[in-house]
Amino acid sequence: MEIIKMHGKFEIRKLLSIGICAFMLSGCSIGPDYEKPFLQTLTDWSLSENTQTQISDQKPIVAEWWTVFNDPTLTELIEQTAQNNLDVKIAEANILEARANRRSARSGFFPTIESDASAQREGVSEGIPQAPGVPLNRDFYNTGFDASYELDIFGGIRRSVEASDARLSSAIENRRDILLTALSETAVNYIELRGTQRRITVTKENIELQRKTVDTVQRRFDTGDTNNFELARAKAQLRITEASLPNLTADLREKIYSIGVLTGRDPQTLLADLLSQKPLPLNPDIVPVGLRSDILMRRPDIRAADRELAASTADIGVATSDLFPKFFLTGSAGVESLTFSSLFESASTAWALGPLIQWPIFRGGEIRAQIKIEEAQAQAAAYEYEKAVLTALEDVETALVRYGEELETRKILREAVDLSESAFEYSRGRYEGGIENIVSLIDAERELVDVEDELIQSETRSLTNLISVYKALGGGWENYPYTPTNSEDKE
Repeated sequence: MEIIKMHGKFEIRKLLSIGICAFMLSGCSIGPDYEKPFLQTLTDWSLSENTQTQISDQKPIVAEWWTVFNDPTLTELIEQTAQNNLDVKIAEANILEARANRRSARSGFFPTIESDASAQREGVSEGIPQAPGVPLNRDFYNTGFDASYELDIFGGIRRSVEASDARLSSAIENRRDILLTALSETAVNYIELRGTQRRITVTKENIELQRKTVDTVQRRFDTGDTNNFELARAKAQLRITEASLPNLTADLREKIYSIGVLTGRDPQTLLADLLSQKPLPLNPDIVPVGLRSDILMRRPDIRAADRELAASTADIGVATSDLFPKFFLTGSAGVESLTFSSLFESASTAWALGPLIQWPIFRGGEIRAQIKIEEAQAQAAAYEYEKAVLTALEDVETALVRYGEELETRKILREAVDLSESAFEYSRGRYEGGIENIVSLIDAERELVDVEDELIQSETRSLTNLISVYKALGGGWENYPYTPTNSEDKE
């Protein structure tokens, strides 16, 4: 770095002229200006036949989507997650860091003022001739202020502030994305919790039903109307069904523990409240999804990618500004004296004022290499933005199809349950009448157990798929905006 200092006496009017010229030049900023990428996408959702009757793009999505389930417990858990989730709090701490970085970048718009004071004793070599009356040993005192102000002629500081502003916005969007994920995970775990409770209840009902079958076979065995094989088959089927209960109980507690952590509390805290059984919520008749283009404005991950691209674009200008000279106005004022008693007298006053130019003459290509690095990172950020858009569209399309098709699956399984119940009752009657053997009755029991369990799982999946739809659409974070708790952070 070569430093060119302009020494000498300058009149105030000359310094003002330099400053005025510099500020007139400071309207320009080196580097490219950010432009939002334009991506050509289709305008309509791709809906399967079973999904079209359940989806409406004529109405905007419901911001408080969890309220469509009409479950006060779920709503309360969502509120607790929004307030206490630790991932959200980590994201809010990252926002504070981004705010501090922005303040640091903006400090370049203001002058730097420093103060110093020193006292030292000097001894001059006796071998060096001295003027008459000048002592070989003497004291030296000084104190004062130094000031420096960079004239942002080529916009390097402005680009740095632009980049920090964009990264602050990105941090805010990341917090929204994390919040949306936490809310949807809370809702999914809650729905799966209620679904598991329902599976446990139905399993217990089937266990009681199969115990009656075992009792029936036992009575026939006692009277000699059947054999050990039929009794063993009935008991084995009962034990198989009973064996599914422990894992279901473990699944139930796992969901409660997960909800506890999501709400920022000890995993066991919610056991007493959530172990009590409640039914699965009902699906809404119609799900409003809004226009396909709305997703670009709603999804926090897309908005964050946009801000990261803006920041990377501004970084190119910051790096480019290093190719050009930097202009400073510098000055100092203070007092200097050989004796402390006369340090603050008017005759001890000293001052200096003048411009300073810094210009990198040779760095072996370092600056241009850094520009290339920033340009490559900006190109990568542009691809990240495009990927975020395409991924978001994929998420919504997939979630919509899975939701609609799961509703059709649920409809078919309900019919299958009705038929299996009829088949079981028919087979039981024929067995008790001695018309059929135990094999047909056991098969009917097993089919009924399986299809009832599949139906409950399908009902649960239809609700969790709906939550995936709402999450993919990007709604819900609007209800819980980030508000700084410290007035220092409110800008």
